[in-house]
Amino acid sequence: MNRLNRALVALAVCGGLFIASPLQAQTPAQTQKPATTLGKFIPPLRGTVDLEVQTPKSVVTKNMVVTTIVVRNPNQAPIAGLKCDEVWWSKSRSLVPGGGTYRHMKPLQPGEKLTITIETQKDSQMDRNDYQFSHAWGQIKVKPVKKF
Repeated sequence: MNRLNRALVALAVCGGLFIASPLQAQTPAQTQKPATTLGKFIPPLRGTVDLEVQTPKSVVTKNMVVTTIVVRNPNQAPIAGLKCDEVWWSKSRSLVPGGGTYRHMKPLQPGEKLTITIETQKDSQMDRNDYQFSHAWGQIKVKPVKKF
């Protein structure tokens, strides 16, 4: 008789677990995954990448040349360590020392626009300038555009 009572109690407990678990699984709060606030990590590009660049604008003041360049990342992944070096040339095609450098500290996300401002000390030999773009993992292929 004692064994029969124990078997009935065990059967009732197991039956209760089998009945309660499907009911508990049907609640919407338990089946939904918690929402994450962070997006999916996308590794930065390596090698030669594309960069869209608008025509740079240089403004000359008394003793400074301020150059503004607007760029955009047309790729599907970020560009890490974007760097822009401004190089100045004289009329005799020799290099004028003192060009400026800009380094973007955060990865440039896909589709993101960035305004680069480079300030350089004015020199009487300065005639024309050129820009060299690079990033942490390689070179950049510049694609000139009129509008984004």
